[in-house]
Amino acid sequence: MRYLLRRNRVLKLLAPLPMEALLEVGCGSGALLHELAKFAHEAVGLETSEPAVRMAREIARLGGGRQEVVDMPSALWSGHFDLVCAFDVLEHIEQDTTAVDQWLGWLRPGGRLCISVPAHGARWGAGDVWAGHYRRYERAGLQELLRSKGMRIEHFECYGFPLANLTEAMGNRVYRRLLSQRQRAYSPEESSSFSGIERTDYLRMFGRIDTMAGRTAMRLANIAQAVTARTDLGSGYLVLARIP
Repeated sequence: MRYLLRRNRVLKLLAPLPMEALLEVGCGSGALLHELAKFAHEAVGLETSEPAVRMAREIARLGGGRQEVVDMPSALWSGHFDLVCAFDVLEHIEQDTTAVDQWLGWLRPGGRLCISVPAHGARWGAGDVWAGHYRRYERAGLQELLRSKGMRIEHFECYGFPLANLTEAMGNRVYRRLLSQRQRAYSPEESSSFSGIERTDYLRMFGRIDTMAGRTAMRLANIAQAVTARTDLGSGYLVLARIP
């Protein structure tokens, strides 16, 4: 559910932007990269999880050659992209400032960085542990991180209210049970490698959403998160920042 709500906001935000080349860091199974590729002549996905890379490359084949999925950065990326995206990736990286430095190095002058992260440390729960998160972010801290790198913030919103808040709280109950059943403790890196491709719950939920009642509920949820985007009520932040 969180993915669908974020997808709605991301596509509305990025569709009007002019761009030749874009990169999605941590593209997971590649579903969103496939849609982002419609906005650019070149779309590259970077993913380090081997199962996710295989899935993303299968989806990329549907893109008619405009998409490429790789498992490591290229030296040719320096100053190459108009847009670098990282959706719910930064919280998986222990040294987040170093990661942002690397991403900015791949942007052309005047290029943009678009990221999403889970919001509010007070909302930390079993789902964060299960996914391999190092942190959740506060508005002021995230803004300061980007501005300290010389970025100009063009768009900042808190998305997901109220539906993502509700499903996240419900999910934490499930993840507490799953964590108790794990045979051993997984490192954040190990947990992160699976978080982008675990789609069992999404597939189960899709059957419910793909009904008249489900589609109506999603439209209402998208309206609600758009209306409250300028507040701090949601469960995630979505930011677009530009190199001056």
